[in-house]
Amino acid sequence: MQQTPKITVLMPVYNVAPYVREAIESILNQTCRDFELLIINDGSTDATRTEVLKFTDPRIRFVENETNIGLANTLNKGIDLARGEYIARMDGDDISLPYRLEKQAAILDDHPEIDICGAGYRFFGTKNFDVLYPSDHQSIQIGLLFGCCMIIPLFRKKSIENTRLRYEQDFFPAEDYRFWTRCVMRLNLYNIPEVLFLYRMHPMQVSETMKNQPQMAEHVKLLYFQCFFSQFSDDEVSDFISVFAGKAPITRFVDIQYYDAWVNRLLKANKTQRAVKQKVLKAELHRHIERKLRNFVVDIWFAKRYSVRRFLQLVFSGIYFRLSSKFRIKLLLKSLMRKKRKKK
Repeated sequence: MQQTPKITVLMPVYNVAPYVREAIESILNQTCRDFELLIINDGSTDATRTEVLKFTDPRIRFVENETNIGLANTLNKGIDLARGEYIARMDGDDISLPYRLEKQAAILDDHPEIDICGAGYRFFGTKNFDVLYPSDHQSIQIGLLFGCCMIIPLFRKKSIENTRLRYEQDFFPAEDYRFWTRCVMRLNLYNIPEVLFLYRMHPMQVSETMKNQPQMAEHVKLLYFQCFFSQFSDDEVSDFISVFAGKAPITRFVDIQYYDAWVNRLLKANKTQRAVKQKVLKAELHRHIERKLRNFVVDIWFAKRYSVRRFLQLVFSGIYFRLSSKFRIKLLLKSLMRKKRKKK
């Protein structure tokens, strides 16, 4: 194997024996061939080591920590050990689609101003759906106010080294989220608006087994929010994080008024502070509300059944035109189909 591959695929592994073979194969089968796969075993107590050592591909470098040092510390160790110009993150229980590395590397090759390139992904396992994050840097910057919106990144090693950015074990298991909120302030981020990764949902995952994950993510969100809007009180920040930017659903019209009021407050604050572009902030805030409105329409408005009458009421409610055109068409078709079935 050449000593200076273009890409180092960094894969920390810990107790992922049932899944690691499929994860490794998804990297070895990439259309981009110029890479090394750096696998670091962080003190696994199951058969992870045995499964990894079944592979004899010369592009694999296998390193073992003497003791379990944690995911963030293992990632930092991997950054130091990486030989590639670019570093690609990979987990031992997920799957990269065959053209993932090729497409992400092409972005960094063609756009020297971009430091980190992510992409969309598909949940599979206990849940199944696609996720596409904001694409451009400023939209990502605002999107991070609501949660982690960067995954499976490919980043320039020099950019990380020059800024001395590192993962922080103290923020585990929200170390990724913390890392991106720091990167976005100093580097240029981009997300390919395409699914390039399969994210496995299973009971052994860190995000599902660590009880403090939601609390730590909220802590990261608080620190990040205060970088932009330091003028808000502690109670206001807590309200933003737990309700506006949290998972609280819209269940009544008064909830919509609450969200709109928050939009106006944030836009007013940003107009004075000029933390981000006002136009982009407004668009991302309304997009966030629109996602909650979709759930409201499906779960509350059409809770009993779809009907033309209910659809028309929605049109005149003031909600309808705040929804995306694609979603509006979907609602119309469902309402019309309900009417046809009723006639039969």
